[in-house]
Amino acid sequence: MNRTVKATLTYIAPSTEPLYNYYLMEPPDGRKPSNEVPDPREVTIRDLRLEDCRLDVQGFELVSFRPTVEDIYDPTQRAASFDPEVAALVKRCTGAIEARVFSPFLRGEEAQRRNPGSISAPSAFVHVDFTHESGPMYFEQILGDDANRLRGRRYAIINVWRPIVGPLQDRPLTLCDARTVRAPDLARSKAYSRMDDQGLNSGTGKVYEAETYAVTYNRAHRWYFAPEMMPDEAVLLKNYDSALSGVSRFTPHTSFTDPNSPASLVPRASIEVRVLTVW
Repeated sequence: MNRTVKATLTYIAPSTEPLYNYYLMEPPDGRKPSNEVPDPREVTIRDLRLEDCRLDVQGFELVSFRPTVEDIYDPTQRAASFDPEVAALVKRCTGAIEARVFSPFLRGEEAQRRNPGSISAPSAFVHVDFTHESGPMYFEQILGDDANRLRGRRYAIINVWRPIVGPLQDRPLTLCDARTVRAPDLARSKAYSRMDDQGLNSGTGKVYEAETYAVTYNRAHRWYFAPEMMPDEAVLLKNYDSALSGVSRFTPHTSFTDPNSPASLVPRASIEVRVLTVW
């Protein structure tokens, strides 16, 4: 059944100012939390289950994934079983020789209860997690002593996103075909948050600065989602690739309100992790 829908996504308005955002922390010197101006747009979102979407082509891919972790909210259990299974999944799907998992984002009511103050709400703006400038910073940071051994190889940052409960109907993930995105659509934005010792955006700990892409509207953008995702499914999405041509590099994404979702839906609970992937 075709589940194509029309929904509103929030882009940002074009700006000549350097863009910034402060998450879960007080901005310094009386600055506003953000100077990004929302630009809501109605778009058509297609059912990716009906098309052969590939990570290196459109920038995302739907795959089967059945992790064995019993308590996904427990960092010790994630490190022991979930992270190695994610790394194995990415290697199997991409042919990579190295995959390092980092930066978990747990979203939903239970995530907030277990990690008060963390970023647990679904993303409300169209964005890309890394930029042409910020993506390479993670090669040394994540690989550590192995960076010299792997230097010179192609690498990417791939997010692995999955629902914790399903079918997921509340604020599903939507992804933009990277082939329809042009360089002027991507606006560099500084994001500031506080990171705890577990790598979670918890509102505590030292200030962490990242550079992301905010996205301006382009009528050529082609959007997709996987209706009613289950916990045995995952989306792989590309947020950065060191290859300068021939493959997808940046995949805009966000959440949206599905007009076909029932009024009594189960609140969204999901996890995504980033994976530094080397070929």
